[in-house]
Amino acid sequence: MAFNFNGTFTRSQFTRFRAYVENQLPQIDARIAHLQAELDRIGNLAFAFDSAGNPTSFTSDIPETYCGKLFAAYEALGGDAEFDLQVRQSSQPVFLMTGDINNPAQLMSNGEVVGVLGLSDAQSATIVQKIRRFVGEDLQRRREYLERKIRRALDYVDQLNLEINQLTALKGSTASPESMERYLAQIDILTTDPRYMAITDDTGSPDPHGKFAKAPVAGYVPGPKGATANTYERTPDGLVKPAK
Repeated sequence: MAFNFNGTFTRSQFTRFRAYVENQLPQIDARIAHLQAELDRIGNLAFAFDSAGNPTSFTSDIPETYCGKLFAAYEALGGDAEFDLQVRQSSQPVFLMTGDINNPAQLMSNGEVVGVLGLSDAQSATIVQKIRRFVGEDLQRRREYLERKIRRALDYVDQLNLEINQLTALKGSTASPESMERYLAQIDILTTDPRYMAITDDTGSPDPHGKFAKAPVAGYVPGPKGATANTYERTPDGLVKPAK
């Protein structure tokens, strides 16, 4: 695998990796444009909810988009988006509402009460199951199939937006915590820090293949005034090879 390392490597190894990454940076704008075009093709379907978690409105894109076509088909087949669909975007998560010492958490953020085991609904459940035998296949074909496609499309929209935001952040300056310049600058700081020995500064004795990158970290610094090194060791001064 190319550049097959994570946090332990030599300066020479990372220099090659850095050159590759920097050659890819000019392509960011083209990638964002491609993702935005895909986002325009897919479209979106967004619900608004009140404080109790009930849907108050929903917005569907024009019928020419993929989501617009799916939603039009869903309604044409009798689907009621307000009651049956209620899809949420990643910015609208459902979570357990905070309780306190006297009132334990009982509600989800969408207004639903947290259920408990033992519903004691065997009699009604049996009847409903018998009723569903008549419409089961019809529901699956007319509603559930389209619902799954709509939810997958919206997941895809979330992924596209996430990647666009990540790529936009990578273009930022060193001051931006998620920029490529910031990431590279942080590696530069670690490389020049003699106390951080996961990165071996092999300037004096180049190791471009990283053969000695994972040598054990020395428990002491071998040298003229210390013991002689008997093994390959990483030290604040770089790699030390065993004395012959």
